[in-house]
Formats: sequence, structure tokens, C-alpha cells
Amino acid sequence: MLETMKLPVFAARSFVTIEKCRELCLNNCSCIAYAYDAGLSCMTWAGSLIDIQKFSCEGGDLYIRLAHSELEKRNTKVLIIVPVLGGIITIAICAFFLQRWMSKRNGEADTTASGENLNEVKLPDLPLFNFLKLANATNNFHSANKLGRGGFGPVYKGKFRDGKEIAVKRLSKASRQGVEEFMNEVMVISQLQHRNLVRLLGCCVDGEEKMLIYEYMPNTSLDVFLFG
Repeated sequence: MLETMKLPVFAARSFVTIEKCRELCLNNCSCIAYAYDAGLSCMTWAGSLIDIQKFSCEGGDLYIRLAHSELEKRNTKVLIIVPVLGGIITIAICAFFLQRWMSKRNGEADTTASGENLNEVKLPDLPLFNFLKLANATNNFHSANKLGRGGFGPVYKGKFRDGKEIAVKRLSKASRQGVEEFMNEVMVISQLQHRNLVRLLGCCVDGEEKMLIYEYMPNTSLDVFLFG
């Protein structure tokens, strides 16, 4: 068990108890780690553990699967250091390729922005929207289109030329979240699908601007009905 960890991305989720979660991983030969969270339920991983980090506080407990022989021969410090070092190396490699990928795509977006104002790059299978198109859809983020504000930043209603309505969640300039952290969050959110959750349509990264584009809820949010 590794404590206070930033849990890896690309988890497979199952709504079972923590005891069943452990059995689920042990009974699957491809499973290399699992974690349990009261809100997210059971999470298991197969393959590489991407974006793993050790926090000084908070975080979650991550259970790494090891052979019994490894538990007998290795001491606890080695068991902790090896996965963490492996995670750091993986993060460095991913950050390097992500930076190259974004630099290349940003160059392509500059040459195609005069068309549909939509970068056709998928991440994964998720469109990257052009900033100017979102600014036009929200009347340059006018206060009249502001739906509310959360911890992430303000949310605006937008409408494309084809009549499609959207909700644009704009990251506050005061936020310290970087591009890499933002992209990791987008990849996690894009995998969440539930009939009671609004669908993530895409995202936008343009300089300091970082935004999430959701489907628009015409009947307001759930808290209005719960709390008036």
C-alpha cells in the first residue's frame, strides 16, 4: 500500500465494496494496482501506471500488486521507492511527448483557424475547440451569458452558428493549474459517462486560456431543485 498518492489516470471503475475491489484485482491477471474511494468506488489499473505522484498530505491509498516472493525479499523502503521512481520517469516521458504534441498542434491550429475555427485533434476522441469560436458563441464571454461560478472559474452559456447550445467553463486566471495538469483532468473527465452527468464535448487551450466545453442544461442545475 502506498499512502497519500495521486491516483493514476485511465482507471477501470466498478461499483463494489472495498473488499470486493481487492478480490477483483487479485482475480484478474492483468490487474497491477487498485484503489478505493468512497465517491469514485473501486478503481483498477492494467498496464502502465500513468501520472503517479506522492503527495505530502491528502491523496489516496494505492495498492500495488506484487508477487509473494517480492514481498519476502524486498524491504518496505525499496517497495515504495521503486514504483515512485518508475512513476516519475513515466511522467517525465509523457510530459516531453505532450509538449511536443501540443507545440505541433498549436502550429497547425494557427494555419487552420480561419476555417471552421475547430482544431480536429482528438484527445482522446475529444475535439479541441478554437478560442475565437468560443468567444463568438458567448458574445465575448459577456456577463449576460454568465450561468454561474464554481471553484474552477465562471461558466458561460454559448450558442454556435448552427444553433447548438453549450456551456463553457473558463479556468480562472488566478488558478495555478498548468497545461499538463489540465490535460490530465480532461482525459479523466472525458472517460466519465453517466445519465446524470452532463457530457464533456471538448476543451480549449490557447495561451493562458484553458476551458472545458459541456453540453448545455436548459433546466438549470440540480442544486436549484434541491436548495431553491
